[in-house]
Amino acid sequence: MKKISFFALGMAALVFASCKKFLAENPKSSQPVGDYYQTIDQVQSAVNYLYNPATGPNSFFSIGGLYDGSNSFTLDNLSGMSNNVVAQNPSVRYFASLTQTADNEDNYVDGIWSSFYSNIASANTIITAVSASTSIDQTSAAPLVATAKFFRAMDYYYLVRLFGAVPLILKPYTSLDGIYAPRTSVDSVYQAIVKDLNDAYTNGGLTDKPMGQNGNQISKGTVGTVLAEVYLTMAGKPLGQGSTAYTSALQTAQSIINSSGGYALFDNSGGTTAFDKLRLTAYDQGSEYMYFVEYNSSIQQSAYPEYSLPNTFPLSVPNSNLHVAYTLVTQAWTPTTTLLSMYDSTNDIRRHEKQFYSTSFNYTTTGGTPASITYSFMPYRWFDSLAIFSTAASGKYTSVYRLADVYLIAAEAANELNQDPTPFLTPILARAYVTPPAIPANQASRRNFILAERFKELAMEGHFWFDMLRTQSYPDVDASHNVTFSALVGHSNGRGQTYANTDLLFPLPLTEMQRNPNLVPQNPGY
Repeated sequence: MKKISFFALGMAALVFASCKKFLAENPKSSQPVGDYYQTIDQVQSAVNYLYNPATGPNSFFSIGGLYDGSNSFTLDNLSGMSNNVVAQNPSVRYFASLTQTADNEDNYVDGIWSSFYSNIASANTIITAVSASTSIDQTSAAPLVATAKFFRAMDYYYLVRLFGAVPLILKPYTSLDGIYAPRTSVDSVYQAIVKDLNDAYTNGGLTDKPMGQNGNQISKGTVGTVLAEVYLTMAGKPLGQGSTAYTSALQTAQSIINSSGGYALFDNSGGTTAFDKLRLTAYDQGSEYMYFVEYNSSIQQSAYPEYSLPNTFPLSVPNSNLHVAYTLVTQAWTPTTTLLSMYDSTNDIRRHEKQFYSTSFNYTTTGGTPASITYSFMPYRWFDSLAIFSTAASGKYTSVYRLADVYLIAAEAANELNQDPTPFLTPILARAYVTPPAIPANQASRRNFILAERFKELAMEGHFWFDMLRTQSYPDVDASHNVTFSALVGHSNGRGQTYANTDLLFPLPLTEMQRNPNLVPQNPGY
C-alpha cells in the first residue's frame, strides 16, 4: 500500500483552493447572459442573430446543397407541384416518392429540428433576460422583444405543422432540470404561437409599414400577416376550429389591408408588370413584401439565380460574348404539369413567357442577329441577369410572405364565413389576368377558385404543402384550367405513389428521440 505524504495532501488542498478561485472568475472571452443584456445595443445585436439565414425560419428558405435546393423545395416536391430534376440527395428523393422513413430521413429531419430549436433557445434567452433587466428601458426594448416573440412563434409554427406535437419550451435552460421535455399537444403549441404573435402585434410597439421600409426588420404588418395565416391554419386540419378561427383570420387580414402603413400590391405600370417587379432587385424593399430573407451580393449572396436555367444551358452562350459566371446552373425546382395546367397561358399574365416561368433565353449574337436557347419550363422569378452573366453574386431577397397572401387569406376566410370575398379577390385578379375571370356564385366553387389562386399566385414561396395539409385536399385540373380539389389522403402525387396518413407528418428525428426518451411516441406509421 502506497503512503500519501502530508506534503502532497497540502499541495492538493492548495491547488483545489486555487482552482476554486480561478473558476469563480468571469471568462475574459465571453460574457454571462446576466451581464450581457444591459443596453439596447446589446439586445439589438442578439435579436439580429434571429434573422440569420442559417437558422430558424429563414433557414427553411436558405440553400443547403446546390443540387438539393432549400427545405421549401423539398416540401414543394412532396406536394407534387414541383420537380427536382437532379435530386442528388436521397432525402429529397425519399420525400418526393413518399418512401421516407424515420431511418432514411434521420439526418435530414434532425437538421430541421435542431435549427428551429436553436433559434427558439436564442429567442427564449432574449425575452427572459430583457424582461428581467433593470437597466434597459422596457418601452425602447418592446419592439426587440416583439421580434424575438415573432421568431419564436414562427419556429413553432413550422415545427407543429411538420412534426405535430412537439416540446413547448418557453424559458431558457439554466440547469439540467426538465431538460427532457415531453411533446406538447398540437392545440397547446398553437395557443403559444397565437399568444406570442398577438403580444407582438398588439403590444410590441412595432412600426406599421412594409418590412423593406422598416430597415429590413420585422414590422407590425409582418407579424399580422403570419398571425392571419396561423388563424387560417387553425380553422382547418388538424384543429378544425372553423368559423371562430376564420373570423380571427379575416379580422387580422383586414386590419393590414385597411392600415395606413403603406402596404400596397405591386401594379402593372410603365411597361413593367407587377410580376416583373417581384423579380427585379430594385423592388426588393417594395410595398408588397411583408416578410423576406435578406441577401447582399457583397456579403451573403443568394443562390436562387442558379435555379433559373437548366443543367443543359451552355456556360458559354454560342456566338456571343455571354458566359455564365456561376460554375453551374441546375434544375432543383421546376413546375410540374399539374401546376402549369392551372394557368390559362393566354389570359393569365403570370403564365406568360418570362413572368413566373420561362422556356427560352433570348440574345443577340456577335453578328447582330437574334437568337434563342429553348428549354422546358424554369422559374423566371429567380432570374438575375447581372449575377448569372457577370458577378456570380446575387443580392436578390427571397420572398416568404407578400400582401397578395393577405388578400387571399381574407378572401378564403370571408368565403368560409359565407361572406362576399369579391373585395379581396378583385385586386389579385385585376393585375393577374388580361381579362379577369368571373368569381363563381356559390360557396363551394368559390372555395376551389380561391385555393387555386393561392397555388398560382404564391408559387415558389413555400405554401403548396402547408395549404394541402390544412385543407386535406389536392388539386385536380381539367383541360380548361378549372381546378377542383379532392381528398389528399388516397390521392396520387403525380409520380405513381399515393398519399397515406403517414405522409401528413415528418418522422421525429431518431437522434433526438435517443437523446430525449420523453419524445415518445414516434409519429404514426414511422
